Amino acid sequence: MDDVQRLDGEATLAISTEIARLYRDCYARPPWSETPAQIAAYPEKLAASTRRERFTAWVAWDSGRLAGICYGWPTPGDLSGNRVYAMLARAAGVEGAVMLTRDAFEVAELFVHPAHQRRGLGRTLLTRAVAGWDTAWLITHPGAPAARLYERLGWRRHVALPADFYPQLPMSVYVLHRTRPSAPARDARAQLDPL
Repeated sequence: MDDVQRLDGEATLAISTEIARLYRDCYARPPWSETPAQIAAYPEKLAASTRRERFTAWVAWDSGRLAGICYGWPTPGDLSGNRVYAMLARAAGVEGAVMLTRDAFEVAELFVHPAHQRRGLGRTLLTRAVAGWDTAWLITHPGAPAARLYERLGWRRHVALPADFYPQLPMSVYVLHRTRPSAPARDARAQLDPL
Protein backbone atom coordinates (compact mmCIF):
# COMPACT_ATOMS: atom_id res chain seq x y z
CA MET A 1 0.00 0.00 0.00
CA ASP A 2 1.36 3.39 -0.98
CA ASP A 3 1.22 6.36 1.38
CA VAL A 4 -1.97 8.22 2.15
CA GLN A 5 -2.06 11.63 0.46
CA ARG A 6 -3.98 14.74 1.41
CA LEU A 7 -5.64 16.53 -1.51
CA ASP A 8 -7.50 19.79 -1.96
CA GLY A 9 -10.56 20.13 -4.18
CA GLU A 10 -8.64 20.81 -7.38
CA ALA A 11 -6.32 17.83 -6.93
CA THR A 12 -9.30 15.61 -6.05
CA LEU A 13 -11.17 16.71 -9.15
CA ALA A 14 -8.10 15.81 -11.22
CA ILE A 15 -8.53 12.15 -10.21
CA SER A 16 -12.34 12.14 -10.33
CA THR A 17 -12.43 9.36 -12.94
CA GLU A 18 -10.55 7.03 -10.58
CA ILE A 19 -12.75 8.10 -7.66
CA ALA A 20 -15.94 7.45 -9.66
CA ARG A 21 -14.63 3.98 -10.60
CA LEU A 22 -13.91 3.24 -6.94
CA TYR A 23 -17.36 4.55 -5.95
CA ARG A 24 -19.01 2.20 -8.46
CA ASP A 25 -16.94 -0.74 -7.19
CA CYS A 26 -18.00 0.00 -3.60
CA TYR A 27 -21.63 1.02 -3.96
CA ALA A 28 -23.04 -1.05 -6.83
CA ARG A 29 -23.34 -4.08 -4.54
CA PRO A 30 -25.05 -4.77 -1.19
CA PRO A 31 -25.62 -3.36 1.31
CA TRP A 32 -25.74 -0.08 -0.62
CA SER A 33 -26.82 -1.30 -4.06
CA GLU A 34 -26.93 2.17 -5.54
CA THR A 35 -29.03 2.38 -8.67
CA PRO A 36 -27.37 2.95 -12.06
CA ALA A 37 -28.78 6.50 -11.98
CA GLN A 38 -27.22 7.18 -8.56
CA ILE A 39 -23.86 5.84 -9.70
CA ALA A 40 -24.05 7.91 -12.90
CA ALA A 41 -24.84 11.04 -10.84
CA TYR A 42 -21.86 10.58 -8.52
CA PRO A 43 -19.23 12.44 -10.63
CA GLU A 44 -21.39 15.57 -10.54
CA LYS A 45 -21.93 15.16 -6.80
CA LEU A 46 -18.16 14.79 -6.31
CA ALA A 47 -17.45 17.90 -8.40
CA ALA A 48 -19.91 19.91 -6.29
CA SER A 49 -18.30 18.58 -3.11
CA THR A 50 -14.83 19.67 -4.23
CA ARG A 51 -16.12 23.24 -4.41
CA ARG A 52 -17.11 23.25 -0.74
CA GLU A 53 -15.11 25.66 1.40
CA ARG A 54 -12.05 23.92 2.90
CA PHE A 55 -12.83 20.63 1.15
CA THR A 56 -10.11 18.10 1.93
CA ALA A 57 -9.64 14.50 0.83
CA TRP A 58 -7.31 11.73 1.91
CA VAL A 59 -6.56 9.06 -0.68
CA ALA A 60 -4.63 5.80 -0.61
CA TRP A 61 -3.10 4.15 -3.65
CA ASP A 62 -1.96 0.59 -4.22
CA SER A 63 0.27 -0.06 -7.24
CA GLY A 64 -1.08 2.99 -9.05
CA ARG A 65 -4.77 2.23 -8.39
CA LEU A 66 -6.97 4.11 -5.99
CA ALA A 67 -7.67 1.87 -2.99
CA GLY A 68 -9.64 4.23 -0.74
CA ILE A 69 -10.75 7.78 -0.11
CA CYS A 70 -12.20 9.83 2.73
CA TYR A 71 -13.29 13.42 2.23
CA GLY A 72 -15.21 16.17 3.88
CA TRP A 73 -15.19 19.77 5.06
CA PRO A 74 -15.98 21.90 8.09
CA THR A 75 -19.76 22.19 8.35
CA PRO A 76 -20.76 25.75 7.42
CA GLY A 77 -22.45 28.02 9.93
CA ASP A 78 -25.44 28.51 7.60
CA LEU A 79 -27.30 25.21 7.30
CA SER A 80 -30.05 26.52 5.02
CA GLY A 81 -30.61 25.39 1.46
CA ASN A 82 -29.09 21.91 1.81
CA ARG A 83 -31.00 18.61 1.78
CA VAL A 84 -28.67 16.88 4.26
CA TYR A 85 -28.88 19.69 6.81
CA ALA A 86 -32.67 19.91 6.35
CA MET A 87 -32.98 16.18 7.13
CA LEU A 88 -30.67 16.59 10.10
CA ALA A 89 -32.87 19.42 11.41
CA ARG A 90 -35.97 17.24 10.94
CA ALA A 91 -34.34 14.45 12.95
CA ALA A 92 -32.66 16.44 15.73
CA GLY A 93 -34.53 19.74 15.63
CA VAL A 94 -32.98 22.97 14.44
CA GLU A 95 -31.15 23.62 17.70
CA GLY A 96 -29.94 20.02 17.82
CA ALA A 97 -28.61 20.26 14.27
CA VAL A 98 -26.80 23.50 15.07
CA MET A 99 -25.27 22.03 18.25
CA LEU A 100 -24.14 18.93 16.37
CA THR A 101 -22.54 20.74 13.46
CA ARG A 102 -21.05 23.85 15.09
CA ASP A 103 -17.25 23.83 14.71
CA ALA A 104 -17.44 20.24 13.42
CA PHE A 105 -15.85 18.38 10.54
CA GLU A 106 -18.36 16.71 8.26
CA VAL A 107 -17.18 13.41 6.82
CA ALA A 108 -19.03 13.28 3.50
CA GLU A 109 -17.62 10.02 2.14
CA LEU A 110 -15.38 7.16 3.18
CA PHE A 111 -15.04 4.18 0.92
CA VAL A 112 -12.42 1.51 0.39
CA HIS A 113 -12.22 -0.90 -2.53
CA PRO A 114 -13.56 -4.33 -1.51
CA ALA A 115 -10.14 -5.91 -2.22
CA HIS A 116 -8.56 -3.59 0.36
CA GLN A 117 -11.15 -3.79 3.12
CA ARG A 118 -10.40 -5.27 6.55
CA ARG A 119 -6.78 -4.12 6.41
CA GLY A 120 -7.07 -0.92 8.45
CA LEU A 121 -7.22 1.43 5.48
CA GLY A 122 -10.64 2.86 6.37
CA ARG A 123 -9.43 3.47 9.92
CA THR A 124 -6.31 5.25 8.62
CA LEU A 125 -8.23 7.46 6.19
CA LEU A 126 -10.89 8.40 8.74
CA THR A 127 -8.34 9.08 11.47
CA ARG A 128 -6.44 11.43 9.17
CA ALA A 129 -9.66 13.17 8.13
CA VAL A 130 -10.74 14.06 11.67
CA ALA A 131 -7.29 14.72 13.13
CA GLY A 132 -7.29 18.08 14.86
CA TRP A 133 -11.09 18.29 15.16
CA ASP A 134 -12.84 18.10 18.54
CA THR A 135 -16.13 17.16 16.88
CA ALA A 136 -16.89 15.32 13.67
CA TRP A 137 -20.02 13.74 12.23
CA LEU A 138 -21.10 11.51 9.39
CA ILE A 139 -24.10 9.61 8.10
CA THR A 140 -24.23 5.86 7.55
CA HIS A 141 -26.45 2.79 7.77
CA PRO A 142 -26.24 1.46 11.35
CA GLY A 143 -26.01 -2.13 10.10
CA ALA A 144 -23.13 -1.48 7.70
CA PRO A 145 -19.67 -2.85 8.56
CA ALA A 146 -18.41 0.74 8.56
CA ALA A 147 -20.71 1.55 11.50
CA ARG A 148 -18.87 -1.03 13.60
CA LEU A 149 -15.57 0.60 12.62
CA TYR A 150 -16.86 4.01 13.70
CA GLU A 151 -18.04 2.65 17.03
CA ARG A 152 -14.66 0.98 17.68
CA LEU A 153 -13.03 4.37 17.02
CA GLY A 154 -15.24 6.12 19.58
CA TRP A 155 -18.01 7.43 17.34
CA ARG A 156 -21.52 7.29 18.79
CA ARG A 157 -24.84 6.82 17.03
CA HIS A 158 -26.60 10.11 17.63
CA VAL A 159 -29.91 10.25 15.79
CA ALA A 160 -31.80 8.33 13.10
CA LEU A 161 -32.62 10.26 9.93
CA PRO A 162 -36.11 10.32 8.42
CA ALA A 163 -36.89 7.27 6.27
CA ASP A 164 -37.17 9.36 3.10
CA PHE A 165 -33.54 10.53 3.37
CA TYR A 166 -32.22 7.34 1.74
CA PRO A 167 -35.10 5.04 0.81
CA GLN A 168 -32.92 1.95 0.28
CA LEU A 169 -31.63 1.80 3.88
CA PRO A 170 -32.25 3.44 7.25
CA MET A 171 -29.52 5.98 7.98
CA SER A 172 -28.23 7.50 11.20
CA VAL A 173 -25.88 10.28 12.19
CA TYR A 174 -22.73 9.22 14.04
CA VAL A 175 -20.74 11.72 16.09
CA LEU A 176 -17.22 11.84 17.44
CA HIS A 177 -16.65 14.15 20.42
CA ARG A 178 -13.05 14.35 21.60
CA THR A 179 -13.70 16.77 24.45
CA ARG A 180 -16.21 16.30 27.19
CA PRO A 181 -19.07 18.81 26.80
CA SER A 182 -20.10 21.01 29.67
CA ALA A 183 -23.04 19.91 31.85
CA PRO A 184 -25.54 22.26 30.08
CA ALA A 185 -24.43 20.96 26.68
CA ARG A 186 -24.75 17.33 27.87
CA ASP A 187 -28.24 18.03 29.21
CA ALA A 188 -29.31 19.73 25.97
CA ARG A 189 -27.91 16.89 23.87
CA ALA A 190 -29.69 14.29 26.05
CA GLN A 191 -33.00 16.04 25.37
CA LEU A 192 -32.36 16.04 21.61
CA ASP A 193 -30.84 12.59 21.29
CA PRO A 194 -33.63 10.04 20.87
CA LEU A 195 -31.29 7.02 20.58
